[in-house]
Formats: sequence, C-alpha cells, structure tokens
Amino acid sequence: MNKRAWIGVTGFVVCIAVLGAYLMGPGAGSVAGQRSKQVAGVVEGTSVDLSFKMGGSIADIMVKEGDEVKAGQLVATLNNEELLAKREQAQAAYHLAQVKLEQAKKGVGITDTSSNAQVNQALAVVNAAKAQYEANKNGARSEEVSQLKAKQQAAQTAKQIAETQLQRMKKLLEEGAVPQVKVDEAQMDYEKAVAEQKAVEEQLKMAQSGSRKEQLDAAKAQWEQAQAAYDQAVAARGQVGLKELDVKSAEAGVQQAKGALEEVEAYLNNTKLTAPVDGVVKSVAVQKGELVSQGFTVLTIQTKQDNYVKFYVDEYEIAGIKAGDTVNLFVPSLNRETEARVVNVAPAADFAVKKATQELGDRDIRAFQVKMEIHDPEILPGLSVEWKLEGAGERE
Repeated sequence: MNKRAWIGVTGFVVCIAVLGAYLMGPGAGSVAGQRSKQVAGVVEGTSVDLSFKMGGSIADIMVKEGDEVKAGQLVATLNNEELLAKREQAQAAYHLAQVKLEQAKKGVGITDTSSNAQVNQALAVVNAAKAQYEANKNGARSEEVSQLKAKQQAAQTAKQIAETQLQRMKKLLEEGAVPQVKVDEAQMDYEKAVAEQKAVEEQLKMAQSGSRKEQLDAAKAQWEQAQAAYDQAVAARGQVGLKELDVKSAEAGVQQAKGALEEVEAYLNNTKLTAPVDGVVKSVAVQKGELVSQGFTVLTIQTKQDNYVKFYVDEYEIAGIKAGDTVNLFVPSLNRETEARVVNVAPAADFAVKKATQELGDRDIRAFQVKMEIHDPEILPGLSVEWKLEGAGERE
C-alpha cells in the first residue's frame, strides 16, 4: 500500500473515532433527546358480559354474533311457566286480601251504625219512661191528655210506617236487592216505634185514670230499666274499636299479599335479559334449551363507544404530557391519522423497560402509562396505532 492510501485510511479511522466520541460523550443524550420517538399501542374497547340473576333453561336467544343492539333491547329469555303459575296464585291471594279488607271496613260501618241506632233507641225509651214516671207522679191536665192523644196517634202512624218498611226490606232481602244490614236497620226502627207507642199509650192511660202508688213504682222501675239498657247500648259502642282492629289486620294482609306478588313479578323480570348499553354482540355462549346457572355469561356486548389505547412512555419523554391534551395517532391498517384525547397520565411509574447494568452512571428507565380516548367510529378494538412523540426531554 502506498503512502497516499495509508493517509486516506488513517483519516477515515480518525473521523469515525471523533464521531463516536461525540455521540457517546456528554452531549449524546441531548442529541438523542431531541429526536422524535414513536410508541405503539393496541386499541381496546369496553365489553359487557351479560348473565341472568337466576338459573334456568334458555327459552330464546334473540341476537347472534355481530348484531347491533340498543340499550334496553331484549336479547335472551329463560323459561318461566312455573313463575307464571305462581304469579296467578299471588294475584288471586292479593285480590282475596283486598276483598277481606273491604268486608272489614264495611263491618266497621255496620257496627257503628247499629250501635248508634241502639243507643238512640235506648235513649228514646229512657225519655219515654221518664216522662211516664213524671206524669204518674204529677198527674195530668186536660191539655196534657189532648197532647198525649195526638202523640199516641203519631206514634201509631210511625209504627205502621216502620212495620211497612220492615216488611218491604224483608222482601227485598229475599230477592237479593238489599243486604241484611238494611233489614236490621228497619227492624230496629220498628222496635223503636213500638216502644214509643207503648210508652205514649201508658202515659195516656195513666193521665186518664190517675196514678196509684203501685203504678208510680212501676213507672219508676221501668225508667230505671230503660236507663240501664241505655248504659249498656253506650258500652256496646266499644265493639267498633274491635272492628277497627280487624281493618288494620286486613290492611296488613293486603300489604303482605302485595309484597308476595311483587316478589314473583321481580323473579319474572329476572327471566328477561336486556342490553345495558348500545353495542355489537361480540359472542354468544349458549343455545336455546341449554340449562344455565345464576351468573353464567350468556353473551358479551362490545360497546361502540369508550374505545381507548394505553401507551407506556419512559420518564425522559413524559414531561409536558397532561390530561386533556389532544394528539394525533397514526393507524397503519387504515393508513391515516385519528384524533385522541389524553384522559389520564399515571402519577407513578409502572415498570422498568430497561434494566440497569453494574456500570457506573447507568440506571433503570421507568415507564408511565398514558391512557387516551378515541371517538372515531372507524377505529375498532384490536387495531394497532402509533404515537409520534415530538421534542422529548433531555437525558442526563
């Protein structure tokens, strides 16, 4: 080799050495830090596994893989013949409880009406007996005799009207046109009219013939007896309170029957499986007629929204990246870019992407997770995307 050739080779080696020293020297990190860097990721999507809250055999599957579904759409059902029969039983029990409640309420009304009628009737007898006793005690004037005769006529007329009304109510009861309570009321009115007529007749008789000691004593005894009957009628009003307790018991029965019916309805609703979100059926794991257990995944829905990608950026490139930033990602399979938004930057490093050696000055390099949302409908889960980092930080 001649001298000129040796000089050329030597110069080339020197240039290589100088360039290597420059790149490996203290400024090497700055040069590398200023280069753009690409990180790759895979688009992920949110998938929802659907399962029944109860076990049973599949009655029908309304969708197949690849079908689009809307939130609330019915996608599968379980056989529910047994539950339908139980619902009919629960409905019958509920209606029966309502009927018992209405009967209890009517019982309160009837008892209250009957008690008031008995009290009023007893009070009328007391007043008549008292008036008779006073008439026997004080004697009667001609004007009083005339009044008693007129009162007797009125009492007799009232008795006839009450008797006619009683016979009419009995006839209507036989025909099924009125309830028994109407007959009972008419009977009490008739008895009241009879008692008032007898009392007036006794008063008139005593007023006309005068009173003897025996009659006076008898009138007083009759008054006292009427008073005792009145007190007993007042005490009988306590039966209304017992009837009101029956109403409360019937109301509790209605609530219990209603709860049982609602429970069966809830079980029936659990035999229907609906889509919780809009999306595409990713997979169907069962067939019609198969027996599934509670919680078994029947099908999976892939949502069309909420697609995201996770990048792992080392600590030298993470500076300046923050939530809310909008970046452009390149999709190789579509040969175009798409827009993404940074939703989260991990507050702490995740794992080491480069293991440190034992050489002096070397260290671990940590990676931070950066999560981005993608709302492009053409970007499907599973596609690869690339993110070009510009102006990364300097390495020391």
